[in-house]
Amino acid sequence: MLAFTLLSIYKHVANNMKKTQVHLFLLLFSIISCRNVEQEKLKTETFVDSSIIEQKNEPKVTNETTQAISSPEISEVGEEQEVKENKSKLKIKFTKIDSTEFLKYNQKYSNEITVDTTIVNEAGGFFTLDVENAEKKFSCDIDYNNCNYYKGFLKPLNKYILTYCGIGYCGTYLLDKNTGTKDYLESPFDSECKNPSISKNKNKLIAFSSSVFDRESFIALYKMNIETKKIDLKKYDSFYTSDWRIKEIIWIDNNVIALKVFEKYGGKTGGELINTRYLKGKIE
Repeated sequence: MLAFTLLSIYKHVANNMKKTQVHLFLLLFSIISCRNVEQEKLKTETFVDSSIIEQKNEPKVTNETTQAISSPEISEVGEEQEVKENKSKLKIKFTKIDSTEFLKYNQKYSNEITVDTTIVNEAGGFFTLDVENAEKKFSCDIDYNNCNYYKGFLKPLNKYILTYCGIGYCGTYLLDKNTGTKDYLESPFDSECKNPSISKNKNKLIAFSSSVFDRESFIALYKMNIETKKIDLKKYDSFYTSDWRIKEIIWIDNNVIALKVFEKYGGKTGGELINTRYLKGKIE
């Protein structure tokens, strides 16, 4: 009898333990399932948020953006903007010459530029030029932040050569004596162009500039318009190099030029030309 009673108690306890284990298993499965659901929900929310962020950061391509990138010939130098056309790359075949040969060519060349020595560029002052049959004033701030500089008069084109400097940049332009029209000489640098060089037959004009900071130079060649019989200052062929800086360009004949170039400024004064050399260039 006692054995039977003990057996009954054991079965009752065993049944209760099985129920408890089942309940615990169901509870554990429920917890794991809930966590998996939450993790999947979190992943979905994170993915959505990331896509939103990526869309916000993605730049929009517009016609204005494309035009700005593809139109580098808009000059921002000076008081106004003007659009110029870079027709093609200028091809020049260079050969070395010595200083004696360069001097010989230089003595036979005239850049046709006259300079009025009575005109003085002073900070806080001004000078006047005869433009459109009237005296036009060109001023210079006391701190040189906005300043006009007189460089001379190019007689074959009937134009004054002027440089305008603002804060951090300079640009050189030709000012027509009769009409007052401005034509900026092209340069990719923030520095001014040197005085331009006109060819011996007066149908080509070279403008050149060099970087203040790096060993870089740029040449723009303007040619005569066949219809107007005048040099077209709205179109040019360009040449760029990182081999040297340019000090001077002269014409040997109507298709050949001579250059005085150098590596950099230096020496005791900081203004001496280092590694000066001379070149002859045939325009092809």
